[in-house]
Amino acid sequence: MIKKWIRSPVIMKVELYKVNKMAFSEIRNTRGSLILVMSLIYVTSCSNLPQNDKNKMLAGMYKLYSIESQDSTGAWVQSGWANGGESYIVYDGLGHMAVQITPKGYKDFNWPLTEEQTINKKILKEKIDSMPVTELKAAVEEFASNYVYVANYAIDDTADIITHKRITSTIPSIWGTEVRRKFSFSGDTIILKPLTVNRRLIWIRQK
Repeated sequence: MIKKWIRSPVIMKVELYKVNKMAFSEIRNTRGSLILVMSLIYVTSCSNLPQNDKNKMLAGMYKLYSIESQDSTGAWVQSGWANGGESYIVYDGLGHMAVQITPKGYKDFNWPLTEEQTINKKILKEKIDSMPVTELKAAVEEFASNYVYVANYAIDDTADIITHKRITSTIPSIWGTEVRRKFSFSGDTIILKPLTVNRRLIWIRQK
């Protein structure tokens, strides 16, 4: 009877191996499930966070540093358009933006009417009717160089593209149109590249 309850060392080792194997399998399965869940959470959070993060990074007011185009060698060189002027772009972080680009010397243009006189239709007409053709042409050219629009915007996070859905503008023909810009950040600098022309605009964040 006593011998019946005595197990050989070999049997005990086999049974112990089976127990350890089962325990290890359960641990491995549990760990695998945990890793899978954590991975899903991580992927989900990554897909949700970037747009919010980039929207926060984008929010602010920027001053135009340079407008550049690529030459035949691929080097970026300053464009003649609006460099040296007082130009700004603003993103509110909530999907609204505005931009004004003016050429150098715009603020010093000799326009004789005050703000109130300029928005008074009668006074403005009298002034225009009295202006010589050369003076009138100069005023039209100067005012046409003032590039402004207000828009809603949306970020396509997978391609680092921002779409401006223009609401109003100093150019009547672009009201209600959309433009897309490739964007990138470098410290306090944002670079915007139109997708349809060879140009980039470099903006510096203002404090």
